[in-house]
Amino acid sequence: MKPLAVLLFSAVAALAQPSVTGALNTASYAVRGLPGSGLAQGGMIAIFGRNIGPASLVQTSAFPIPTNLGGTSARITVNGQNFDLFIVFTLATQVAAIVPSNTLTGNGTLTVTYNGQTSASIPVEIVQSQLGIFTINQAGSGPAVVQNVNSESDRPVNSILNSARPNQAMILWGTGLGPIQGSDAQAPPVGDLNQPIEVLVGGRRANVLYKGRSGCCSGVDQIVFEVPGGIQGCYVPLSVKNGNRVSNYTSISVAPAGGRCSDPFGYTDAELSAAEANGRLRLGTLSLSRIASKISVAGFTADTTADAAGGAFLEFTPTQLVASRGPGGNAVTVGACTLFTYQGQSASTTDPVQPKLLDAGPAVNLSGPKGAKRIARDQSGFYSAILASSTVISGLPPGIPGIPGLPGGNDPPYLDAGAYTAENGSGGADVGGFRTQLTIPGNFRWTNQDAIASIDRGSDLSVTWTGAGSNDYVSVSGFSTDTNLRVGASFVCLERGNAGRLTVPSAILLGLPVSTSIQGSPSGLLSVGTTSEPVRFNASGLDAGFFTQTNSVSKTVNVR
Repeated sequence: MKPLAVLLFSAVAALAQPSVTGALNTASYAVRGLPGSGLAQGGMIAIFGRNIGPASLVQTSAFPIPTNLGGTSARITVNGQNFDLFIVFTLATQVAAIVPSNTLTGNGTLTVTYNGQTSASIPVEIVQSQLGIFTINQAGSGPAVVQNVNSESDRPVNSILNSARPNQAMILWGTGLGPIQGSDAQAPPVGDLNQPIEVLVGGRRANVLYKGRSGCCSGVDQIVFEVPGGIQGCYVPLSVKNGNRVSNYTSISVAPAGGRCSDPFGYTDAELSAAEANGRLRLGTLSLSRIASKISVAGFTADTTADAAGGAFLEFTPTQLVASRGPGGNAVTVGACTLFTYQGQSASTTDPVQPKLLDAGPAVNLSGPKGAKRIARDQSGFYSAILASSTVISGLPPGIPGIPGLPGGNDPPYLDAGAYTAENGSGGADVGGFRTQLTIPGNFRWTNQDAIASIDRGSDLSVTWTGAGSNDYVSVSGFSTDTNLRVGASFVCLERGNAGRLTVPSAILLGLPVSTSIQGSPSGLLSVGTTSEPVRFNASGLDAGFFTQTNSVSKTVNVR
């Protein structure tokens, strides 16, 4: 038997051993397994783990940037060759480092050494260029860190309170544009890197004026571009494409004269003006949704219809407001598409900005053509209800009962076409009583549904429909999950109903991982349906209230 002292020493040594859990682009935070997760030559990365640095932050303050800082060093090995990273800062749980521009491309490994102990290696992929765009929420999604160039000395950060103008020059901040000549440890050289990039603003190609290092910070890039004419919206998608590699999708705000933005699915000028004056914005959101889906598994088909309702009453600080992804957490400008990533099996893309929840009473009462329903406030403070759910299975042999575990029951549908009223009586502790109404339209039809069985990520995807008018909007959305790596991405596009057609560009689809199979069914999904411009409602304790509806048809697709 080992002496107690030896056992104790072994236990302490194991606890002190560095452990690395991941290495991501510091701007996009794209996790391994997603398109866009490659680590670029000359780019800055964030290394996460345990015991990989000192308890208190240590950061470099002068050039040259060291390869050992505070006892921390990091190394990438590709094809048997070692490359020591330049350490920008180090902490017990996170290290920021720059990948040397001369690192070989390809699959390799990364290790971190702290105080003489080296971690086990993790796999990494080194690529020449994979830009990540910095975002205000510091999580890789939502409003980008982009400056409006008004003059040489006036370059405010773009936001819904400080929009750009069409044709205005902008400065985008990112990392991972590509390698430089010389050492990344020294002050970065200013000069165009001549990468064949496309800057896409609202899906339209922008004129690029400069693409290279920032001049201030090693590993940090700037792209200067001009906003295309005719672009307008509070959450205009912004991305950068280099060949088949696409950056994280972010957004900028664009208004005809700059200043506060306004669009049908965002805030009004008056609402933003009140938020600036009061130092907060109190928002109420209510939504009704129907999803009719067709899932084919192992020779049988399940047709499921689910009617649901949700709501939230939120208070944003000005800082949270400009960092958030907009009402509902996935706002997108009409005529454009955007993309979000997620981890896990569920295609949930929650906004990283989480404002204070407000109390609008114990429930919101809903009434419509098929009677009344109750949308209760749950323990977390959100409002939700399953209004109806049903599943019809076809293709089973005679006498075989339904499949246990499939969603749904046999409820009659609830959210049919017609008028719906939502009200909360006398309200709650924070939000007073309100009453609001919207109408769910009928007659919508996704006309090329049967023709789409798979999605080729390298090609545009065209979706067509009928039955939507000039006052309607159509949403096209989808997702794909790599069930083995438990990562995925989802997209949403918005178009006016009378357009009759929407094209999802390959620049969006390239951000989806290749779908895997679950019991013979692909893990990709495509949805098309109508959505309403928010009906605004008022209540004491609220600056803005949005009541919306979506009515969509979904089908499983193979994303390849």
